[in-house]
Amino acid sequence: MITTREMLFALPGLELSLEIVANVEELVTDPEDDDQIPYWAELWPAARGLARYIWERIDFQGGTVLELGAGLGLPGLVAACKGGRVTFTDYKPESLEIIARNAARNGIKNFSCLLADWRDFRAEQCFDWIIGSDVLYNPALNPYVTGVLQSSLKPGGQLIFAHPSRPVTLEYLKGLIASWGLREERHSIRVLVGEPGVPEFHLSVDIHHLYQEKQQR
Repeated sequence: MITTREMLFALPGLELSLEIVANVEELVTDPEDDDQIPYWAELWPAARGLARYIWERIDFQGGTVLELGAGLGLPGLVAACKGGRVTFTDYKPESLEIIARNAARNGIKNFSCLLADWRDFRAEQCFDWIIGSDVLYNPALNPYVTGVLQSSLKPGGQLIFAHPSRPVTLEYLKGLIASWGLREERHSIRVLVGEPGVPEFHLSVDIHHLYQEKQQR
């Protein structure tokens, strides 16, 4: 049984009541096995930054949205509030259970959940948008992400990735842009971060919005 707590995530004109994991450390069963580390259970700064970017700048207008490595699903929840038909994906069922409860408590109905591992990713449809927050941190997994993008993004579809200025992520996206011939809009969003026992501080989150060269957004 996962212990959770409530929190309010607020942006100008939007308030989401969220159920989040109360103590992530309690979920660590084998720190030597990367698959068992509960990365999904943290509300990462990149997710906050991506949620804000989506709220302020993107209107999905009924388009389909795939959130990779959704974790607690904050960007996808905001995408649903901005008109997207969102499919949340994660390889942990606990993640999708919490996301579904958070969608229900905020009256969000335009969503579905898909239990999926990038290493054997099977979605029944392709999407207008694929989004992800801090999911490109592992060079061993990034090639699998490329496979997901190739199989799941519609022709002319758009990508939005957020991360806290990770060199490995920058290198991956640089290669993707070059090999796919993409245009990039890049932004930096400062996110207020609070950790137990540490004074609050601001962290810069990089946003990469990628789309085809000839596409008009």
